Amino acid sequence: MENQENKGELTIKFAKGLAEPFTSKDGKELMRIKIPNIDPNDHSPWMSFVLPAKAVHENQYGKGLWAKLPADGSTTVSQSVKCEGDGGLPVWDRINTVLSNQQLKGLVESYKSREERGADTAGQKSSVLKDLKEKKQEVTEMAWSTADEASLPFR
Repeated sequence: MENQENKGELTIKFAKGLAEPFTSKDGKELMRIKIPNIDPNDHSPWMSFVLPAKAVHENQYGKGLWAKLPADGSTTVSQSVKCEGDGGLPVWDRINTVLSNQQLKGLVESYKSREERGADTAGQKSSVLKDLKEKKQEVTEMAWSTADEASLPFR
């Protein structure tokens, strides 16, 4: 019975630092969840969406949050955009976009795909353990290639 209920839901996981609690004008407790930009070089304001505070839960380790959303539903995501107003002064406006909850899950959890891609040529840090492993192999090969069989102590 539980599996049938869970098929219609998506679980979105995100860091505590991305959630900001606030109270709406009508007194409801809500949580604004920010979505980091996928591209680390993109410095535009982050997108965000709002959920009821009761729908956002802390994970068992206390370092992350999660929420369940209907799989076939949609959520409105908003982003602040800087426009030019009267007299050349900057004016901030909000762009609202409706996304399916599956698209929203992909955006919020995009950090997972970033970790899977690993280091690439765009200047991201390479794995220290991988570098260490390569260096050990290099040194071992060099030691064996320079030693001749007559000088080995165990023959």
